[in-house]
Amino acid sequence: MPTTNVFGARLEDLDARVMSPAWRNALSEMTARTRRLFEEGRAVCDGLGGRLRYELRLTWLGGVRILDRLEQKGFDVSRPGRRWAGPTSRPSCGTPSPGAAESP
Repeated sequence: MPTTNVFGARLEDLDARVMSPAWRNALSEMTARTRRLFEEGRAVCDGLGGRLRYELRLTWLGGVRILDRLEQKGFDVSRPGRRWAGPTSRPSCGTPSPGAAESP
């Protein structure tokens, strides 16, 4: 069963840019699930070498940043976010994004 059905989220609400509690709950659950999967996969970045290690790590950091922003916005995807103005810091392969859980 799709997550939207589990939470009662209606596509019509999303099309109308209405963030119902059902949509917030669905997005919250999927964000938490995605974050867990990202944490499980983080070791892949750390286990590689060369350029691929950095490319995967940057992809990982970008995904985590999107999850962070969703949480900060209260999962309201109907509001436009601010435009990207460039990196605020230079990430490295061993540095998690702010607010990300440390890996064991």
